[in-house]
Amino acid sequence: MKKLLQKPAAWGLALVLAAGAAAPACAAVSLPDLPADQCVVDAANVLSDDTAAYIDQLNGQLEASCQGAQIGVLTVDYTGSATTEEYALEAFNTWGVGNQDQDNGILLLLVMESPLYADGDYYLTYGDGFRNTTVERQASPLAQTMESDFAAKDYDGAVQTCAAAVADAVADVYGVSLTGDGSAPAPEPDLLTRVSEAFGAIVLGFIFLLAVIMVARSVMGNFFPFCFGWCLGSNFRGPRPPRGPRAPRRG
Repeated sequence: MKKLLQKPAAWGLALVLAAGAAAPACAAVSLPDLPADQCVVDAANVLSDDTAAYIDQLNGQLEASCQGAQIGVLTVDYTGSATTEEYALEAFNTWGVGNQDQDNGILLLLVMESPLYADGDYYLTYGDGFRNTTVERQASPLAQTMESDFAAKDYDGAVQTCAAAVADAVADVYGVSLTGDGSAPAPEPDLLTRVSEAFGAIVLGFIFLLAVIMVARSVMGNFFPFCFGWCLGSNFRGPRPPRGPRAPRRG
C-alpha cells in the first residue's frame, strides 16, 4: 500500500485538499498536450520507448478485437491544486481515449509528486462503456498491480504490468482472447479455408485408415489365418479337406 508523508506541512496540505475535494477546483487543471493520435504521453519523462511501443501494440489488439477500446498512459510531475482523481478525470475527458461512440477508453495516470504519498501517486479511470463490467468491478485491484514497481520507481514495469492486466479485463468484457505478445490477433479463416482444411483432414484420415488395414492384412493375416486371414480377405486357404470314400474296385 502507499505510504503517507509524515511531514506536518504535508499533512496540512493533505487536509486542505481533502476539504476541497467535494467542491469544484478553484483553478483549471493544467494538462500537457494530449495528441489524439497518441496513447502515451510521458510528460514526466520516466518511460522508455519500449513501454510506449508495448502500449501501442496492445492497443492494436484492443482496437481490432474490442470495438476500438484503448488504454491511455499519462505521466506528470504533479497535479497542481487538483487531486489525482480530478486530474485523471479531466485528462481522460480531454484526451478522448477509446472509441467515442462506445466510450470504452481507460486511462492510467502516474504522478511523480503527491502531497499525500511519499513516492507519488497513480490512478486508473475508465469510460462509461465499462460500467457494470469486469473493468469497473476490478478497477482498484487493476490499479494496485502498479504498486510494487511504482514504489521501486520502476515506472516501465508498473505501466506494462497494469496495462497487460487491464487489457485482459477488457478482452473478458468483449469475450475475446489476446495473443499475449502485443501483436495483433490472427484473423479468423474464411469459410472456404475452413472447408478446405476439413476436407484435407478427412482425406488424411482415410489414407491413414487404409494404411492400417493393409498392414494388418499383411502381418496379422499370416499369424492368425483362421481369424484375421478370413476377416481381412487373406489368400490363406487353410488345411485341405479330407477326401471322400474311394470308389469300389472292379474285379
